Amino acid sequence: MKYKSVNEIEKFSFDDSVINKFEVENNLICLELEALIVKPDNSQNTNYTESYAGTTTVRFIAGKILSGVKEGYRYYNANDELLKEIPDEPLTDGQIMELIKSCEGAYLFSMAKKEEIDNQYVYRMGIEFCDEAEANTMAESYLLEVAFEKAVFEWDFYMNRVQR
Repeated sequence: MKYKSVNEIEKFSFDDSVINKFEVENNLICLELEALIVKPDNSQNTNYTESYAGTTTVRFIAGKILSGVKEGYRYYNANDELLKEIPDEPLTDGQIMELIKSCEGAYLFSMAKKEEIDNQYVYRMGIEFCDEAEANTMAESYLLEVAFEKAVFEWDFYMNRVQR
């Protein structure tokens, strides 16, 4: 891998990121992402513009999944009246493992820092499952809370600059 960024999560944008692989084994959480955006202030970005990285491997060293939640939602009518509310639903360990197995093609839409505890970073990872054939349906989204000592992002090349 030509480019390697360590503990610079805030210097990436996950707006368009698609998960190719998601694996958890022992003390390692591994993801393979497409369409990860490298921000201009990332140490590995010599273009000084937002650019898409090629296929990116993300490794969370000494990583573990702390918890998971299926996000709820509120449904309003045109008069802004609440019609339906579905609360967040905590996931069991088994449901989290099933979620991880089914992540291929899902969107990793966010990685937000929650806190730092005893030399470990704790982040909330947002995952969304969209059915492109059902454009008018609610997408299922999940939040996984992960803890790790080091986040390593590696990719071989840059794609295009981001056009917004």
